Amino acid sequence: MDIQQYTVKNFFSEVLEKLTNKTYLVDLTVGWIFFIIKVIACVVIYYIALRFIRKLLPLLDRATSKENVNKSLGSFLRSIFNVGMHALLITICLLVLGVKESSLFAFFGTLGIGVGLALKDNLSNLAGGIIILIFKSYCVGDEVKIAGEVGYIHEIDVFFTSIRTHNGDIVMVPNGMVVSNKLINYNKTPTRRLKLIIGVDYNCNLDVARKALEDILNKNQYVLKEPKPYTHVDSYGDSSINIALKGWIPNEHYWKVYKETLNEIKPALDAVNISIPFPQMDVHLNGVLLEQREDKQSQ
Repeated sequence: MDIQQYTVKNFFSEVLEKLTNKTYLVDLTVGWIFFIIKVIACVVIYYIALRFIRKLLPLLDRATSKENVNKSLGSFLRSIFNVGMHALLITICLLVLGVKESSLFAFFGTLGIGVGLALKDNLSNLAGGIIILIFKSYCVGDEVKIAGEVGYIHEIDVFFTSIRTHNGDIVMVPNGMVVSNKLINYNKTPTRRLKLIIGVDYNCNLDVARKALEDILNKNQYVLKEPKPYTHVDSYGDSSINIALKGWIPNEHYWKVYKETLNEIKPALDAVNISIPFPQMDVHLNGVLLEQREDKQSQ
C-alpha cells in the first residue's frame, strides 16, 4: 500500500515539476506558435494557389477551344488539371505542416490501395473516360442516346459524361456505364430516318390514308427526295390498322420535321375523311342466356 501511495505521489510530483519547468513551458509555447504559423501559411498558400488555378482554367479553356483541338479533350483535360492541382496543393500543405516525405509516401500508398478498392467503380469510370477520348465515341455537342437518355453531349468529365436533354435537364452518366452499354450517336451519319406509327379505322381506304400521310413528308422541304418517303401497314391492332410513315431527314432538321409532321397528321387525314380510332371493345351477349337470366331475376 505504501509503495502504491509513493508511486502516485511521485507521479504527480513529476507532472507538477514538468509543468512548472520554465524551459519546458517555453519550448511548448514556441512549438505551438510555430504550428499556428504553419497552419496560417498553409491557409494562405492554399488560398493564393486556388485563385491562381481559377485564373489558369479560363486560359486552358481558351487554349483548348481552338478549331484544331477536340472540345471533348479540352473538357477532359480541364477536369484532370483541376483534380491534380488540388491534390498537389494538399501535399504541399502537409509538407509545410512538418509531415515527413517518407511518411507521406507511405500514407499515400496505403490510401491509394484503400481508395482503389473502395472506389473501383470510379476507376472504371476514369478508364471509360480515357477510352471515350481515344476512340472518339462521341464529342461535345453530339446528339446521343445513352442509358435511355436522349440529348446533346454537354461535357466529358473525368468520371462522368453530362447530357443536356431536350427538356434542358443535365443528366450525369458514369463513363463506365457508357463503354459497357449500347450507345447511339446520331451525328455519326449525316441523315436520320423518321418513323411514325399512325392508327386508322378498319373501314377506311388504306390507299387513300397512305397517300395522305406520304404527301405530308413529300411536301416538307427538309425531307430527302431520295430515298423517297413511304408508308406500309405495320400491324393490325385491336381497334386500328397501324400504318408506318417513314422518311429520311438531315440530322440538323430532324426534330423540326418530327414536330411539324405530328401537327399535320390529323388535319391531313381529316381532309380525306380518314378517322383515327380510339381503343374500343365490342361485347356480344348470348340472347338465350340473357333471357334465362331475366327469367331468374323475375322469379
